[in-house]
Amino acid sequence: MYTISLKQSFIVLYRKGQCAWMDHLQHTILTQDLETELEIGLYNFREEDGAQTSKRSKSDVGSSSYMHPQPFKGIFSKNQSANPEFYNWNKVFVRYCDGGSFTGDVEYVDPATKLHFRGARIFTVVLEELLAKGLKNAKNAILAGSSAGGYPAMLYCDGFRNSLPNTSRVKCLVDSGYFVHFKNPVLGRPFESIYKGIATLQGSAKTLPKSCTSKMKPELCLFAENIQQDIKTPIFISMSAFDNIMTQYTLGGGIYGCIQEGTCTASQNKTLQEMRSDFLNAIPKGNNPKLRGVFIDVVHHHTSLQKQTRWSPVKPIVVHNLAAPKAFADWYFDRNYTYLIDERSLPLPNDS
Repeated sequence: MYTISLKQSFIVLYRKGQCAWMDHLQHTILTQDLETELEIGLYNFREEDGAQTSKRSKSDVGSSSYMHPQPFKGIFSKNQSANPEFYNWNKVFVRYCDGGSFTGDVEYVDPATKLHFRGARIFTVVLEELLAKGLKNAKNAILAGSSAGGYPAMLYCDGFRNSLPNTSRVKCLVDSGYFVHFKNPVLGRPFESIYKGIATLQGSAKTLPKSCTSKMKPELCLFAENIQQDIKTPIFISMSAFDNIMTQYTLGGGIYGCIQEGTCTASQNKTLQEMRSDFLNAIPKGNNPKLRGVFIDVVHHHTSLQKQTRWSPVKPIVVHNLAAPKAFADWYFDRNYTYLIDERSLPLPNDS
């Protein structure tokens, strides 16, 4: 097994003779401090934020010039005992650097910051190169995305499948990337504002499905719930109903501490329950788990696929006595079509 660096922006692990591929769109790693998140995190893209956006471009999630080696863990591990179902697959890890979930497509380059917003083109070129390098011969394939990569894993799911007409099994996996548009306008405002900034600055409207943008504002089409009904390819959603990026962006950084310490007030718990209800109402219904599988836990965490503990037999998150890695593998290989939701109405601490 060997590693190839392609254009400095993604890594391919390839094992000769294998005809199974996994493409993964990287998530953005955020700290627990909300002010830091807003400074260097994915969604700080409003037109007036040029200075902070420029600062983020000089980090490993903003430019290939600053990227460090990416260890392959969890679902990417080549260790059979740690990753029994996918250890010998060809794996592609697409590094994240565009700031807009691979949706941006604008010619304009800000003369002050020199920033380019062309994530949609990055995805297209990466896929074309991988097809030429052997992906087109795959028998099984997965397009997966974590956090900021979760939305494009849905957005490009059908296109990915259509690029592999001879592949017998093509499915998509969304890990902690399904952020919802809360009904309460106060709760819904943070992400709507974030998405409006992305749609405006990055010109994402041309990338988003016309079936959605013809009916609502482009920023609303960056919510997965508003595009999922038109996707034909099977998708699996693995996420906490209390994703700790979703809760902190919506309620502020203090919510992390009260959940960890079990000190949330009755009012805070009521709001968390309201958010959970909206989230469960937004995700696909369970009437066709073959097409839409879900694994929804209540641990206050964010992302699992790259975690050696959460996405392996070591210490996985479990719902109804079924671990997330096993649930997804059974669903992917058509052994059992999983639709699992933890019924608990309040979050468990992140280290549960």
